[in-house]
Order: sequence, then C-alpha cells, then structure tokens
Amino acid sequence: MTHITGWLRRLGRLLDQGRFFTYRWRLYGAAARALPQFRGRVLDIGAGTQPYRPFLPQDVQYVAMEIVPIPGNDLIASVLALPFAGDVFDGILCTEVVEHVPEPEQALREMARVLRPGGRLYLTVPMSWALHYVPHDYYRFTRYGLQYLLGKTGFRVDRVEQVGGLFTLILARLEDVLGALLFKILFPLKFLLGPRGRVLVTSWLILLLALPLDGLASLLDRIVPGAKNDALGWVVLATKDA
Repeated sequence: MTHITGWLRRLGRLLDQGRFFTYRWRLYGAAARALPQFRGRVLDIGAGTQPYRPFLPQDVQYVAMEIVPIPGNDLIASVLALPFAGDVFDGILCTEVVEHVPEPEQALREMARVLRPGGRLYLTVPMSWALHYVPHDYYRFTRYGLQYLLGKTGFRVDRVEQVGGLFTLILARLEDVLGALLFKILFPLKFLLGPRGRVLVTSWLILLLALPLDGLASLLDRIVPGAKNDALGWVVLATKDA
C-alpha cells in the first residue's frame, strides 16, 4: 500500500508540471531510493516548490532555500554564499541547480563548508537538456566532470546513477517540445478551467504519449549498443570527507 501511495504522489506531482514525465519520473525514483537515508538537519538548495521533501524522513529538520521568493520556503540566498556557519547540516539536497551557477566549484565548496564531516550530499544535474532559465544556464556535466569537481571540493563520491540513455533522451525532449506546443494551443482553457486546469489537461495528453513509449525507450537504452553513451543527467550521492 505504501508503494502504491508513493507512486500516486509522484504521478500527482508530475501532472502539476505539465511535461518532463520521462526525466522527472526517473528523478523521483532516484530520490525515493536515496533520500530516506537522510537524517538530522537537511538543507534543500534550490527547493522550488519542494517536490523532494516527501521522500525525506518526516523527522528531519528541513530547511528550504531559493534564490527567488517562493511561498513556503524558509529563506532567499545564493548557493555561492550560503548564510550559515560551518558544519551545521547533516545533509544537503541540490537538484538541477549547479548548471545554473556561474561558479559550480565555489558552490560545491560552500556545500562542503556547511556540511558536518560525514554529512551527505544528494546532487542531480543534466547532461543533455535544452536551454532553460535563460540566460542563467551555464553548464552540462559528464559523470567524470562531476567526480572531479566533487573530489576537488572535499567530497567522496559514493554513487553515481545515470538517468536515461539515448532513447529516453529523445522521448524526454519530444515531451518537452510537445508539452510547450500543447500549452500554447490550449490557451483558451485558461479562461474555462483556470491556469491549473490548463496544466492538467496538457499533462494528461502528454502522459498518454509518455506511458506507452517510456518502457520501449528504456528497453532500447538497455539493448542498443552505445545508447548509454548519452544520458539525460546524473544523480550523485556523496559524503563530506572527515
């Protein structure tokens, strides 16, 4: 029953976004596997609407930070200058943020500074994705670039998980483009159903495409030689060196 409830919550969050099913579904799956291990005081850098908070244990002391005002978050600050003393957090979430930072090495050093020795970092970044949040879209990362930067800034990499391959990448980009197109075509629904109703209708239409093709894309990624040389992105679990 818990597994079904978690699946429905993930689906609900995806429907509220209107697209990105293939990518987000995999990120939520990775979060569901990793974040229940976190304990103590946890900082969510770039928390947005806090989509990953439900994957953390309920008893963690959760601190949500963003660089822009978003209702429900705790503070506004930059990852390049975290407003905390050193060694005060047991865990950090940083999801889809570092590619938007002009100095990623400095950002990682700041995360290491505020983490306690042995504290855990959960980091996700894209390897292949369209421009977004322009002009603040600076980098894409390989597995090896991430490992190099994390090792250089005081972290031990425990696990790197690849998100998707060539065929899931193609499907995700098609979902993105089709979602944006449908959102414009369905503009009149904003007045009939409200902004959220328009998003939900777009979401269900994209979902009808994504569900049957997602499994096929995953299969092709596994069996076609070279397909894993492409990736949507990476999920990294790292520990601050003692």
